[in-house]
Amino acid sequence: MSIKPVDFQVMLPKTADVSKIHTDEQQKLQALQQQQTSSSQHRVEDHLRQVHAQEKAQEVRIREKEEKNQKNKREEEKKKEKSKANYNKDKGLETKEHTSTIDIRL
Repeated sequence: MSIKPVDFQVMLPKTADVSKIHTDEQQKLQALQQQQTSSSQHRVEDHLRQVHAQEKAQEVRIREKEEKNQKNKREEEKKKEKSKANYNKDKGLETKEHTSTIDIRL
């Protein structure tokens, strides 16, 4: 198959159009791959954070319960000390007894 000069004149401008279309398709594919990669990375990061967030959420609940328990214990101790002080004042006795608490965490 031979190419005539008239066909050659028509083919040269079309090669630029064809190359432009080809590069556009390649750029679209690259952009699509980048989007898929970034979305998969975000998904993985979200899954990692979600797992850690759930563990921390459980710890927060435990801490809240511990803080409430400690707060209740302190309030009870204060009430006992006040009642002892009031009792001793009524009797005219002084309180020299000081107790210490030991806080042990496992």
